[in-house]
Amino acid sequence: MITAITAAILFIGLVGVALLGRRVRRYLPQDHLSTESKDAVKLAMGLVATMTALLLGLLISSARGPTTPCEVK
Repeated sequence: MITAITAAILFIGLVGVALLGRRVRRYLPQDHLSTESKDAVKLAMGLVATMTALLLGLLISSARGPTTPCEVK
């Protein structure tokens, strides 16, 4: 039950922030909306996604290591 409540809170927060971002876009200066700025944001988000994937992989690997039994040959 607590998982569903947490998921609902996160979903509502994400939708709220997305709607807030759409409203704030109207007030940004035009140079912040250039293609160069958009490319910089895309690059930064790609870096964040890559680091998150790496961290998640290392976390799963370290949690799986001690619990997996070794095969004796």
